[in-house]
Amino acid sequence: MSRLKLLIGAPAVYSLLLLAACSEPPSTPPPVGVVVDTVRVEPYQAQSVYVGRLVARDDVTIRASVSGYLMERSFNEGEQVQAGDVLYVIDPSEYVAALAIARADLAAAKANQTNAQRNYQRGLELLPKSAISQVEMDNLTAQKLDADARIESARAQVTAAEVNLGFTTIKAPISGRIGRSQVSPGDLVGPSSGDLTTLVSIDPIEALFQVSEATYIDQISQRVTANPTVDDLKNIEVTLELADGLQYPEVGQIDYFGNRIDAATGTMEARARIPNPYGLLVPGQYVRVTLQDTALKEGLFVPLAAVQADQQGTFALVVADDGTVQRSNAQLGERLDDMVLVTGGLQAGDRVIVRGLQQVRPGMPVIITATVGANADEGN
Repeated sequence: MSRLKLLIGAPAVYSLLLLAACSEPPSTPPPVGVVVDTVRVEPYQAQSVYVGRLVARDDVTIRASVSGYLMERSFNEGEQVQAGDVLYVIDPSEYVAALAIARADLAAAKANQTNAQRNYQRGLELLPKSAISQVEMDNLTAQKLDADARIESARAQVTAAEVNLGFTTIKAPISGRIGRSQVSPGDLVGPSSGDLTTLVSIDPIEALFQVSEATYIDQISQRVTANPTVDDLKNIEVTLELADGLQYPEVGQIDYFGNRIDAATGTMEARARIPNPYGLLVPGQYVRVTLQDTALKEGLFVPLAAVQADQQGTFALVVADDGTVQRSNAQLGERLDDMVLVTGGLQAGDRVIVRGLQQVRPGMPVIITATVGANADEGN
């Protein structure tokens, strides 16, 4: 009988033990270890990047001002020429003859003027003596004035002939790179024959780009005084990046901002002048234009490794004073190396998580295992 009671009581004891085990609270996992960095104020040079196109400062079309057969082409296509270099020579024979005729006409006009002047002087002496009539004196006066006018006309003809003769030698008006010649020696050229070639200046070269109205207000105008002048614009350095990512070594400067916002595009035209001593840059190239203020500013920066993004925008996970993780939405500006400028949402000294982000969520307790950056010593 006692053995049967023992067998009946065993399940009850087992149930009590199982119930006691289930009533114990579950064990809490240890906090996750993370590495943090701090949001801090640092000096920086403001930058902005635009897409631009290179243009020549001077772009000249070479044409013939007088007609004639081309005798000589004095340049190699694509080479650098200097202002005043001879480019083309047109047969000058016709214009040499025209100049000779004009000079002969001038000499004849001078002789006629001398004779008219003498007759006029005689008339002035004879008129008081009534040796000639007033009508004859008027004729002598008219002849003198006509002779004077013929002198001026003859001199003008000489000047025109000299100019036309000078036009038979076509010279480079500027220094630059010459283009392909559209004519060859022996061709008949003239004012109606079109372009002979083109000449573009190379050094310096200019970069044209468009800045939006918002960008101009928020970035460009902040770098200069309330009443900007050309001297203020000189504080903005300009560097170029070519299409293949190559950084152009020369530094240029802004020399022009448009005087209005384009109503159709909402942009303003800007121009930078870039040194091009070796002719590496050519008009028509597309480049990335970077504007950088030479004056140092102070800004709030967050490490790039701490920045995340989702449908709500960009944010960083911050370790609060109580050791829990908090989400802080952030407004960010330009990127400088491995840091990003903060324009809102974060405060100086905030401890942002840079390693271990995949293991934590807002509200979780964490342990800071290391602090990197400027305040690493304080964190440790």
